[in-house]
Amino acid sequence: MKYQTLPKALYTYPGVEKIFYDNQSCILFKKLSNSLLNQEKIATSHCFMYVLKGEVEVQASDGSSITTRPSEMLFMPRDTYLISDFVTVDDSIELYLIFIEHDIIDAFLSSSVRRKEVENKGGENNEIPSPIIPSICTLQANSSISHYFNALRQVYSNLDNNRELLKLKVLEFLHLVNMDSRNDITATLKASEQRKRKRNMASLMLENYKNNLTVSDFANLSGRSLSTFNREFKRKYGKPPKQWLIEQKMLEANKLLANGLNVTNCALEVGYSNVSHFIKAYRTVHGKTPKEIHNSCFDRN
Repeated sequence: MKYQTLPKALYTYPGVEKIFYDNQSCILFKKLSNSLLNQEKIATSHCFMYVLKGEVEVQASDGSSITTRPSEMLFMPRDTYLISDFVTVDDSIELYLIFIEHDIIDAFLSSSVRRKEVENKGGENNEIPSPIIPSICTLQANSSISHYFNALRQVYSNLDNNRELLKLKVLEFLHLVNMDSRNDITATLKASEQRKRKRNMASLMLENYKNNLTVSDFANLSGRSLSTFNREFKRKYGKPPKQWLIEQKMLEANKLLANGLNVTNCALEVGYSNVSHFIKAYRTVHGKTPKEIHNSCFDRN
C-alpha cells in the first residue's frame, strides 16, 4: 500500500473544503459520512487537527495511538507516518486540519523568541531544555480556539484563496494555542524543527523513496526550503537530489529484477505507478530496458 502524502492528497479528497491553501500550508474543513479504516499517510508539514464531531483514532509508525474527540486538538509533527481510523457518530465526522510549512513555523518561533526576550529583559533568562516530543500529542483547546474555528467557515469560506491571509490566520492560530499556559507549543515546535534539521538528507530519501514523494516533499521533511535542500544536497553528493534518487531507485530495481520480479511489479515496488515512466528511467540509467535485464538474468540459468 502506498502512502498518501499530506496535505497534498487532501486537496482533491471528497468531503474536504479548502478554506485557504498554498502548497504545504493550508486550512481545511473535512466532513465524512463513512469511516475510513487503515489509511496510511505521511505528513510533510506540521499538522494540527481539531475535531468538531465524531472520533479520530491516529496510530503512528512507532505504535503510539491517540483518539481525539469533539473539542479536542491533536498535534502531529511533519515526517509522521499515520494510520487513521475515523469513527463516525450519527453517520458523520467533522474536523479542521491546519498544515503548516517550516517558513511559517520559523516566523512564529522568531516572534515568540522576541516576545520572551522583552519579557525577560532585566531579569534572569534561564534556558529551559526542549522537551522530548512524541510523534503525536494532544493539546488543550480553550474557548478562544473554539471561537477561532467556528468563525473560519462563516467568514472565509466564500473568499478567494489568499496566501497572505492564510499566513496571518495560521499565525493567529499558533498564538492562540501558545497563549494557553497548558500548551508549551513553542518548545514543542522548536524541538521538532531542530530534530528534523539534523536528519541526513540521503537517509531520509532512501527511507521514503517508495512513497512517490517529490523533492519538495523531502525538503519539507528535512526542515529546509526547496532551494536550500537542492543546494546542500548537490554540494554534498555531487548531483541534484532528483537525479540521485532516480539512480537509487534503479539500483534497487536491478536487484528486484535479478530476483525474479516482473517489470510491472518492480516499477510499483520502487515507487512508479506508470510503468512506461519506469522503463524510460531505467533505460536512461542502465542503457537497457528492464525486460532485457530480467531476461538476461534468467537466460543464464
